[in-house]
Amino acid sequence: MAAGRGPVPAAYPPVVSDSWLHPPAPGLPPLFGEQHECAACGLVYAALPVPSALGLVAGVVVELGSLLPQVPDALLRRRLRAGQWSALEYAAHVRDVLQTFTVRVHRGVVEDRPALEPMYSDWRAERFGYNAAEAADVVSGMRVAADGFVAEAAAVPDDAWDRLVTRLPSETRTVRWLVRQAAHEAVHHRDDIRRLVG
Repeated sequence: MAAGRGPVPAAYPPVVSDSWLHPPAPGLPPLFGEQHECAACGLVYAALPVPSALGLVAGVVVELGSLLPQVPDALLRRRLRAGQWSALEYAAHVRDVLQTFTVRVHRGVVEDRPALEPMYSDWRAERFGYNAAEAADVVSGMRVAADGFVAEAAAVPDDAWDRLVTRLPSETRTVRWLVRQAAHEAVHHRDDIRRLVG
């Protein structure tokens, strides 16, 4: 059992969610499955233990923290075509993914099958001006988010990894999947950034 938390009760009282106030947008892409294998970055969820996933997250953030300050500003903000993010936008997305998934992991442990809000990633990038951000602030935010995510996942009790969360009614995933998915986002978008600035 992880330090800092007691045992997880077998059942929690129902938690009232306001997710109905913010229904998923039409065409919301489906979540990857519990056994997802990514052909692009090679990550295989079933072969990724939680400690390895956390190591990937930490390693990606260290790498990006070293890489991004060396990239010329214009290259960092360049979008190769309409609809594709810049390297800076991908980095800001990784930061926000880690923040969001920290909360999702926590909710998966302390709530009974919580309904997760979608991230609306493209809307978020525009609304919060990812491409106008200071690169140093994005790097700093990524580091803080990674530290928080790793600490939260490390505190998950041993008997809580199979607890469930939902997004759409047909999408049920485990707390373990949340950690693997966050690691996949970090690795996949690290590779996107490498391609854009390499």
